[in-house]
Amino acid sequence: MATKFLALACIRKERTYGDLSPRPRYPSMPKYPRGVSARETNLEGSEAKAVFSVMGMTCSACAGSVEKAVKRLPGIREAVVDVLNNKAQVLFYPGFVNEETIRETIEDAGFEATLIQEEGASDRSTQVCRVRINGMTCTSCSSTVEQALQAISGVQKAQVALATEEAEVHYDPNILSYNQILEAINETGFEAILLSTGEDMGKIGLKIDGVRTQNSMRIIENSLQALPGVQSIDIDPEVNKISLSYKPDVTGPRNFINVIESTGTSGRFKATIFPEGGGRESHRHEEIKQYYRSFLWSLVFTVPVFLISMIFMYIPGIKHALDTKIVNMLSIGAILRWVLSTPVQFIIGRRFYTGSYKALRNGSANMDVLIALGTNAAYFYSVYSVLRSATSPSFESTDFFETSSMLISFILLGKYLEVLAKGKTSEAIAKLMDLAPGTAILLTFDDQGNVISEEEIDSRLIQRNDLIKIIPGAKVASDGFVIWGQSHVNESMITGEARPVAKRKGDTVIGGTVNENGVLHIKATRVGSESALSQIVRLVESAQMAKAPVQKFADRISKYFVPLVIILSFSTWLAWFLAGKFHGYPGSWIPKSMDSFQLALQFGISVMVIACPCALGLATPTAVMVGTGVGASQGVLIKGGQALESAHKVNCVVFDKTGTLTIGKPVVVSTRLLKNLALRDFYELVAAAEVNSEHPLAKAIVEYAKKFREDEENPKWPEAQDFESITGHGVKAIVRNKEVIMGNKSLMLENNIPISIDAEEILAETEGMAQTGILVSIDREMTGVLAISDPLKPGAHEVISILKSMKVRSIMVTGDNWGTANSIAREVGIETVIAEAKPVQKAEKVKELQAAGYIVAMVGDGINDSPALVAADVGMAIGAGTDIAIEAADIVLMKSNLEDVITAIDLSRKTFSRIRLNYIWALGYNLLGIPIAAGALFPGTGFRLPPWIAGAAMAASSVSVVVCSLLLKNYKRPKKLENLDIGGIRIEMILTAKTRNSTSIKHSHLSMATKFLALTCLRGGNRGDLLARPHCPSMPKYPKGVAVDLKGADVKAMFSVTGMTCSACAGSVEKAIKRQPGILEAVVDVLNNRAQVLFYPSLVNEETIREAIEDVGFQATLIEDVVNERSSQVCRIRINGISCTSCCCTAKIVLQAIHGVQRIQVALETEEAEVYYDPKILNYNHLLEAMEDIGFQTMLISAGEGLSKIDLKVDGLGAGHSMQIIENSLQTLPGVQAIEIDPELDKISISFKPSMTGPRKFIKAIESAGSENFKALVYPQGKEKETHRQDEIKKYRSTFLWSLVFTIPVFLISMVFMYIPIINSLLDTKVVNMLNVGEVLKWMLSTPVQFIIGRRFYTGSYKALRRCSANMDVLIALGTNAAYFYSVYSVLRAAGSSEFEGTDFFETSSMLISIILLGKYLEVMAKGKTSEAIAKLMDLEPETAILLILDDYGNILSEEEIDSRLIQKNDVIKILPGEKVASDGLVIWGTSHVNESMITGEARPVTKGVDDPVIGGTINENGVLRVKATRVGSDSALSQIVQLIESAQLAKAPVQKFADSISKYFVPLVIILSFSTWLAWFLAGVFHGYPESWIPHSMDSFQLALQFGISVMVIACPCALGLATPTAVMVGTGVGASQGVLIKGGQALESAHKVNCIIFDKTGTLTIGKPVVVKTKLLKSMVPQDFYELIAATESITGYGVKATVRNKEIIIGNKSLILDHNIAIPVDGELVLAETEAMAQTGILVSIDREVTGILSISDPLKPNSREVISILKSMKVTNIMVTVDGELVLAETEAMAQTGILVSIDREVTGILSISDPLKPNSREVISILKSMKVTNIMVTGDNWGTANSIAKEVGIETVIAEAKPEEKAEKVKELQATGFTVAMVGDGVNDSPALVAADVGIAIGAGTDIAIEAADIVLMKSNLEDVITAIDLSRKTFSRIRLNYIWALGYNIIGIPVAAGVLFPGTGLRLPPWSAGAAMAASSVSVVLCSLLLKNYRRPRKLENLNIHGIKIE
Repeated sequence: MATKFLALACIRKERTYGDLSPRPRYPSMPKYPRGVSARETNLEGSEAKAVFSVMGMTCSACAGSVEKAVKRLPGIREAVVDVLNNKAQVLFYPGFVNEETIRETIEDAGFEATLIQEEGASDRSTQVCRVRINGMTCTSCSSTVEQALQAISGVQKAQVALATEEAEVHYDPNILSYNQILEAINETGFEAILLSTGEDMGKIGLKIDGVRTQNSMRIIENSLQALPGVQSIDIDPEVNKISLSYKPDVTGPRNFINVIESTGTSGRFKATIFPEGGGRESHRHEEIKQYYRSFLWSLVFTVPVFLISMIFMYIPGIKHALDTKIVNMLSIGAILRWVLSTPVQFIIGRRFYTGSYKALRNGSANMDVLIALGTNAAYFYSVYSVLRSATSPSFESTDFFETSSMLISFILLGKYLEVLAKGKTSEAIAKLMDLAPGTAILLTFDDQGNVISEEEIDSRLIQRNDLIKIIPGAKVASDGFVIWGQSHVNESMITGEARPVAKRKGDTVIGGTVNENGVLHIKATRVGSESALSQIVRLVESAQMAKAPVQKFADRISKYFVPLVIILSFSTWLAWFLAGKFHGYPGSWIPKSMDSFQLALQFGISVMVIACPCALGLATPTAVMVGTGVGASQGVLIKGGQALESAHKVNCVVFDKTGTLTIGKPVVVSTRLLKNLALRDFYELVAAAEVNSEHPLAKAIVEYAKKFREDEENPKWPEAQDFESITGHGVKAIVRNKEVIMGNKSLMLENNIPISIDAEEILAETEGMAQTGILVSIDREMTGVLAISDPLKPGAHEVISILKSMKVRSIMVTGDNWGTANSIAREVGIETVIAEAKPVQKAEKVKELQAAGYIVAMVGDGINDSPALVAADVGMAIGAGTDIAIEAADIVLMKSNLEDVITAIDLSRKTFSRIRLNYIWALGYNLLGIPIAAGALFPGTGFRLPPWIAGAAMAASSVSVVVCSLLLKNYKRPKKLENLDIGGIRIEMILTAKTRNSTSIKHSHLSMATKFLALTCLRGGNRGDLLARPHCPSMPKYPKGVAVDLKGADVKAMFSVTGMTCSACAGSVEKAIKRQPGILEAVVDVLNNRAQVLFYPSLVNEETIREAIEDVGFQATLIEDVVNERSSQVCRIRINGISCTSCCCTAKIVLQAIHGVQRIQVALETEEAEVYYDPKILNYNHLLEAMEDIGFQTMLISAGEGLSKIDLKVDGLGAGHSMQIIENSLQTLPGVQAIEIDPELDKISISFKPSMTGPRKFIKAIESAGSENFKALVYPQGKEKETHRQDEIKKYRSTFLWSLVFTIPVFLISMVFMYIPIINSLLDTKVVNMLNVGEVLKWMLSTPVQFIIGRRFYTGSYKALRRCSANMDVLIALGTNAAYFYSVYSVLRAAGSSEFEGTDFFETSSMLISIILLGKYLEVMAKGKTSEAIAKLMDLEPETAILLILDDYGNILSEEEIDSRLIQKNDVIKILPGEKVASDGLVIWGTSHVNESMITGEARPVTKGVDDPVIGGTINENGVLRVKATRVGSDSALSQIVQLIESAQLAKAPVQKFADSISKYFVPLVIILSFSTWLAWFLAGVFHGYPESWIPHSMDSFQLALQFGISVMVIACPCALGLATPTAVMVGTGVGASQGVLIKGGQALESAHKVNCIIFDKTGTLTIGKPVVVKTKLLKSMVPQDFYELIAATESITGYGVKATVRNKEIIIGNKSLILDHNIAIPVDGELVLAETEAMAQTGILVSIDREVTGILSISDPLKPNSREVISILKSMKVTNIMVTVDGELVLAETEAMAQTGILVSIDREVTGILSISDPLKPNSREVISILKSMKVTNIMVTGDNWGTANSIAKEVGIETVIAEAKPEEKAEKVKELQATGFTVAMVGDGVNDSPALVAADVGIAIGAGTDIAIEAADIVLMKSNLEDVITAIDLSRKTFSRIRLNYIWALGYNIIGIPVAAGVLFPGTGLRLPPWSAGAAMAASSVSVVLCSLLLKNYRRPRKLENLNIHGIKIE
């Protein structure tokens, strides 16, 4: 859709016809690239344009006919037809075609054409200029600029936006230029910067290096001016910058650079693009920095002024110093305030003076005028006061210096926050701009079209007609069209369409989209501002500029606002001054430090600075800006405020039918065969006949027939002879000697073909459903009926239904016939229909509805909808529609989804409710604020607003309006839309005959990540299910006859295999087993000498398998009854209610006491427990009961019993026995283990064995149970852990908010109202004796907080105390109860006594509970972010899947979209391009590339074909795949990885034991400390241990002691200690997973951070682990291809190599001894090559052809494991006598010297060649070892290889210590030796033989591509198999543990310092005491801070040294 924007530039021009440029297409041009490139080059710039008047067109079909006819001519570049204006515009090459030929072609198509002479295409009466305006601060500024622009002659329209600080000016270029516009803006006092001129010119800035003189610049300027197309040149000599304006059609930036660099001598000048920021964003960042710096500098001076004025006056010593007199009454303090405030007033505040001057010069007043007046009044009065005090011995001055400086500081802070917030309103544009790539690959071609060179250039240097190469994964650098290659391009960022779009030669591409898989060559057609991306950005920018009509309200107010405020301010001052002068108010009102003049001045200044026109000015534009930005991100382009305002009022929507309610493209929706014929054969004949027709129905049939030829991209159909198209009836043809007639009923009758009754019925049924029936006759027999329809868009019916619920009327207006229209309307639920309407009639209908009082929206897509779109109040264009419709509309629905109509209306309503809220706030603020500032409350309450507070309020008002608008960014579509199940269109095939189309199922080895499929068993016990990668190559081909019989019939057998010593033995056994027919899965465990096999007993049995194992040389014995025996299972439980480490310890102790429990881990931060237990002794229900007995609520997450669990919701339940009926039905199903029923929620939970049954069977059983109509679906639960977390957050939030409802009044009564005389006297009114109203109110309000809101602390305390422990809840309950019940005692005593004045602590208890709840809320919210890695992994699972139902022969019977949770084992799933793979499985049909990066970390897509495994959650890139599900639910690879990370996050680090040991005694100790504190202070008070002056006025000694005791109790925080380690471990393991490093828990992390010695295995760790040929040395004259054809054809014979006769030549390939044994001479060259090969750790293989050493192959392991260069050369052979020549001996010696294996090749008993074979190093091995050394880590290599190879490898990577020829147990012994010497050892390995060492090491690190056993034995798994991830693992561990240390320092330090402070240690010396509510706040903050400290780990970056590594491949010579 978005490519339509390529054509919009022309259509926006004012003329009735202009450049109507569509997508470029000229199919009949000579083909690119051979022979024509030069010709094309000559044609560039010589193209001509012609415009024709075309009469006779009535609809878009006519326009299509004309366009098609023109484009078929040779030499046509572009053609577009405008049916509304009867115009056709053609761009062509005159060398190929002329105007007359084009005109005749149009007339041949049946229309009358006349050439219109061009009147000058570039003459336009309107251009649009965009200007940035710096310096605007409020609506008054923008109005001033707008008026100045509109006053200029030639300006047609001017819009100035305050929010974006930009202007858009429509002007006549014949009258004025953009320079005059800039001058006019500058004259108003604002800075103007040109953004775009609208003159079809490009503009670029270049930086010139090498310029030394002005003369150089002049030479360059002259050279550039000589270039054609250069319009203007501006030079800035200070920065050596040249700015050029140019015509992009004629020239471009690369031409400028070439000219500059070729100017002068010896290439002295160098030109590059001037490094300018990102335009608007750069300006915004600069503005933010400017305000930030100004604010900080103002603070430097203002803070001291504030301290001198407000704080130091209360500190005796400092006050005395400041009051020291210098001259007369002038004090030091006054001088300091004057000196410090002056820079703030005149330097930092100068912006307000300049702004005021510019405004007043233009005869207007703005915000700056108010600020300047207010601050000047305060400052200059203060100066007068100071000077008078200096000259008078009696005048005591009172200055306002702090007022002026603080006022400026607060206003600067407000502006900073405002600019910061405003910057976020246009993020949509910033995101769009970021889509443009930074660089592009430019191709240079020769005259024959061959690529000469490739060059990477800045994408801004691309010029029109450049040829660009787009590699897979790169962004498309420019709009253009494909000239070579094919690929899939992801256009979702532009169009919103999620699926990649196929692109091939001739297709258009859009700049900024992402090329998925293939390489493309594209020709750039539109660059810079002409591109589609720029068009969209411009559209959004214009929308954000356009003012909504409601904005006029604010504009009107702004004209009079500032003058009115100045008058009000002066009036306020005058009124208060006169009232004081004439004693209009009591003298007591005047504050002690002021007189009446100063009081009046303060009121006047406050009025002046509190008034805020900015808030009014920003109310509308910020909301419009965010609304349009949000719309763009949702795929809804809204063209400005007018569209938004109209859309929010819409109450009637008029829909077009075709392309709007329907897809707009006919498709075959059903096929009914009346004869026994294969469906594929039927469509072969049908397509062959219809492919020759141009009719849309014929194209639909051919397109549908391609589904049966999916293996071919462009299928070729059989030849059709005697083809005849009968207009209005159908077609006839002879295909494969069969007469095929297709068409309507009348065609059949005309040809005397009888129509059967079945056909008549089908035809009637089809037409009744508004479908078109096509009859098919083959050999004059009625064979089938096709139903063709333009189907409804998904969700059309639901959209109309939702619109009705929104009280919006829906009407359909269409040009189609009444029958079809009524049928479609009935289907979607539209009641009012108008059919057979012409375009003008559609517009008239819209006007009728408007006349009836409706606000009408028109939704359409075609040219014929344009008049109605323009006439409607809101025109909405479907994005897939025509360019003219898009241009005519107000709103464009980019994704073409019908539900976006609702989104557009709903978003408009939300935006305007936000605008209303903004106006209410802005007006309300001024209406309330100005009277308060003027002193309206002062007489009654004594309350006055100091000027600096008024200034802060003014700044806050603007910020609050912007923030209010920003809340729109959280916009979510209506919930009803989220619940829509909008799938594709389901096409049914009704078959009466079966066709055969077999597909084979094969299995092959999995990629690394799928190894996790095998891990379940290895975790479970010693010899569990060793399920490996499925592999059954010799199975009968799927699905003929066998697939159905085999389902669920597999059998498992376990064998003891003796004699295996290494992984090679295991491989031999596995291969031997898998070669047997009927083997489903096989895996061999070499450590435990076991082999487990899954097989089909109908094809193979245990005895055959045993014999197969023994045939390869091992002894095998069948083990009976051990298959399912496991002595340990893992159960995961969620525990609700644990609040601190004490709770965790209690839960752990209780679980450990249960018989049968083996190991427990309880995690506080996840609130989960992982329990290892013996299922023979107890089950998981016992564990749940044990937890609930101690007062915790539990929920089972997984039972660990090899079962899956699913919840179903059952609708239609009636009587109570319904559930019983369903339960009985389910229990009869095999594999169902347990059923739990929740009748309240109609919910059934089923535990089952996934290998035997599945959820779809349960649904089927439920829906077929009994006579009732039951409906079952998956229970809507979402992600359980995340859902639980969100529920917990909501619960704490709502509880906290409810507590505030009561606590805030208590706080106000206790702390605030006591200072307001009237309210204070009211609250002090006595009720009974000394009991007053205030105390009663506080008691009433605090009680619900204490007992209802705070009940969680009582229940938590009860549960803890019941199990004899104490937790956080105990401390909180004790503290709040002490405060509350003492207060109750005090109140009751006051009520019963006439003398006792009670002092209560009700505010303490309620504020304490509120603040603790706030802390818990923040803590839970922060903790939720610690496990984002798991959430991201869980999100990889797709929601739906396409299930295929196949017949016995593998043909597709039907497709069905199902919930992905309903997938069962052995299901066949269809995966479309761009969709996620729904399940682990095997590809059984199709090829594609699959992106596995989210699982494996491998960035490049992996090729997948038949037999290849796929992983659930990965993304299918381009092809269609059919996948057989092998592992579902908890068995999947994704679930395995999630479980691994979850287990890691649960596992405690040893350092956590420190916190656990403290937690046992912490709470009891705190209670003792609290009581001791209270007692000590109480006794000290009773016995006068401290002065009575220490006791606050409102307390006695008991109350003071009680406060100290409560503060100690609530400040202590065990939670911070408990969270210190697990939160850091959780984040660390999550970050590791995102980096491809799986760390298995805290133990692994803690050990890894101490590692100072690493042992590396060699093969597969330091080296690739796969031998390759690295060198071939031919000793005879022979073609290498012939040489390799002979050696590749050899067969295996037991011995040292291979031997065979190929093409009558004797071939011998092997090592040196084999060649000598055959008496083959090895030449001297051969010996040298062999020596060189072996010195390089490669393998040399000699090749002898006809008994001559012909060549030597050097084999090594390449960078890319997928390389197919490995030849099976190390096979055994028989020994005969061949001589080795001297040359061969030398090459062999050379090979062996390089640590390579030399293989000699003999052909006809001559040594013909030597092959060198080696296992090469991994990329960067040397660099990794070097970095580890710099980290002070010792590196050692231990390998089972020989010493020569080992030393060679060690020398190459830089390892000094080597141990070679080591057996597995010797590796483990070496690890233990190093540990004994004090090293902390990490072992890095990949094989089974490394497992003992991996287990023995402190940290075992397994390479991800290694064996399953190694991965299981390791502590850390490197998923990407990159060696540098060893460094990442160690570095991440170190960073995590430094974070843990920091957490402990904070948690312990907080308690060590906080408890004494709370106990009153500082009180005697400083008078500082910590109120209990402050102590509670500190306690809550401590936990939150620990979690946030851990969260900072999420910003982890790998060491910089790793980022600088340059990973190259391995060069194979």
